[in-house]
Amino acid sequence: MNDSSSRQLIFIITIALGLLMLLSAIPWSNLTGNTLKDFNLLSDLFSNERPVLTAQPVLTSEIEEVLNEEIPEVTDSASAIVNEAVVPVPVQEVQVEAAPVINGIVAIENYTGGELLSNFRNALSQASVRTVRVAVIGDSFIEGDIFSQDLRSMLRENYGGSGIGFSALHSDFPGFRRTVKMKTSGWELHDIRTMAAKDSLRLLSGDYSVSSGNASTTFTSGSAGSWSRTTLVYLATDSGTVSVATESAEKTITAIPSTDIQSISIDGSTNSAKITASHGVIALGAYLDSTSGIQVDCMSIRGNSGLPMRKLNRNLSTQMRKLADYDLIILEYGTNAVSAGQTDYSGYAQAMVRSVERIRSSYPAADILIMGIADRGEKVGTEVNSMAACAAMVNSQRELARKTGTAFWDTRAAMGGENSVVEWRNRKLVNADYTHLNKDGGRELARLLFNALNLAVNE
Repeated sequence: MNDSSSRQLIFIITIALGLLMLLSAIPWSNLTGNTLKDFNLLSDLFSNERPVLTAQPVLTSEIEEVLNEEIPEVTDSASAIVNEAVVPVPVQEVQVEAAPVINGIVAIENYTGGELLSNFRNALSQASVRTVRVAVIGDSFIEGDIFSQDLRSMLRENYGGSGIGFSALHSDFPGFRRTVKMKTSGWELHDIRTMAAKDSLRLLSGDYSVSSGNASTTFTSGSAGSWSRTTLVYLATDSGTVSVATESAEKTITAIPSTDIQSISIDGSTNSAKITASHGVIALGAYLDSTSGIQVDCMSIRGNSGLPMRKLNRNLSTQMRKLADYDLIILEYGTNAVSAGQTDYSGYAQAMVRSVERIRSSYPAADILIMGIADRGEKVGTEVNSMAACAAMVNSQRELARKTGTAFWDTRAAMGGENSVVEWRNRKLVNADYTHLNKDGGRELARLLFNALNLAVNE
């Protein structure tokens, strides 16, 4: 191809791309009454929307396995669980209990039998002298610090704090997280869904990383800014070394082979940190945070239905509490337990009792807040409407809160209720899968929960 032909081809391609970009900027949905949908040619290049994540519903067999298994250590309300098969039922209209609304805010519901979020409220009064720690544990809905990053920022406007809190030492999708940048090598990641049944390293975070020799992770501040304490939490099966280095300090120690949790920490404001570990080190996580104010730890595992949390190691959790105890634990599950053909989730709720009770016994000082499932879209023909299963799941999650004596927040109602996901998609707050939040949707949902938390602790 000669130079003239090449220039012609480039010119034609440029013109075509320009026309497509112009067309993508037109608000088609507004102009055509939603007959034509908006599109964005560059949405895959700029990450307001993350890649579409397909939520896989939890299998009936998994629920039945939980209901039939015996876990002697779990008692109390978990003992009331009966063996009950879960059979999908035809889709039908589902009536949802109305969520309480106070001053235009969908309020947190109190099924504790006592004062709502009393531990969290008391902790907030001490935020100037200690870290008030919140854990948000869930699935891909909050992956990459979506939602939790904004909840963290909003709480800090009132109570202070810095950093991002907890982080695994490795992620298969490090680009998702805007609050901190990660560069890793030499780690083998294990998560709570793929751990062998004999695996005892089941912690609230849901994963751990094993050093294959000279493993390292470099953290660099993102949107969350600097932090003042860098801590590595680990187990050691061999006498190797671990080190933590920041912009102003470095510490290296010899790991002691032990079944007990160990840690290494450096104080001092920093925008970066490098953690290295030799063979035999099992990294349970790093904390990049402050010594006072609010810390919100995001702990998400793709595909997690919440059921694996019933096997948390309480002994190791007790040891973890000495390093990072929680005042509030927020459970965000349900996305991986709903399917379009099922509107009865009583079996799932019964199985989840064990997870809630295990979390409570592992972190007895923490208030527990169950988030109901968000609204989710289902395409029938050319139309997208709310999946009927979501309403049914909300009913089951509210009943779970009643059975376990926890707080409950109706996420779906806060979004706007039936078909709210369609409106959120039109506002470009959820991805094209009509399930997962983008960063703007995460910020909006965080605002709604922040308002509900403020209402709860100040009433």
